[in-house]
Amino acid sequence: MVSKVQLRQEVFKSDACMIADWLKDNEVTQYLNERQNVSRSIEQVIYRVNMPILTHLFNQDGSFFVVTTKEKEPVGFLRLVPKSSGAEMVIVIGDKDKWGKGLGTNAIFEGLKHAFFNWRVDEVVAKIHCKNKRSQRAFKRLGFTEDKELAKEIQYSISMNEFLQLAS
Repeated sequence: MVSKVQLRQEVFKSDACMIADWLKDNEVTQYLNERQNVSRSIEQVIYRVNMPILTHLFNQDGSFFVVTTKEKEPVGFLRLVPKSSGAEMVIVIGDKDKWGKGLGTNAIFEGLKHAFFNWRVDEVVAKIHCKNKRSQRAFKRLGFTEDKELAKEIQYSISMNEFLQLAS
């Protein structure tokens, strides 16, 4: 798969501002499990911390990546959170003009490479809101299978072996 995106680990102040703006948009956040005031929390950090790079603040519970186009334009973010069975992936394409262009699928693929080859996990899961059909399609396209239905979410997973078959 030729990727249309890159995952950048550095989170600059300008990225944090953009992420805060995306997280104020109900269309972007309607299927997320983020706290209601998460954009305000990010804004408070931006004003409180006098540093150009905020990477360390975004990586406290795992690995956080800014999803960028090949032209280095930020379009979303991806987070990998360690779990006992492996890792959980959360992805957001915050730039709504870029929806439906395959960037999310590409970012998921790049995130899987990081989880399996850098973290060396055996499995990656994603908990996707039952009504988030676009996200469900993106994960299924990359070989994730439905594990179980939760209250408002469906858990999908992919193993290292399944990913290697897909990637070869």
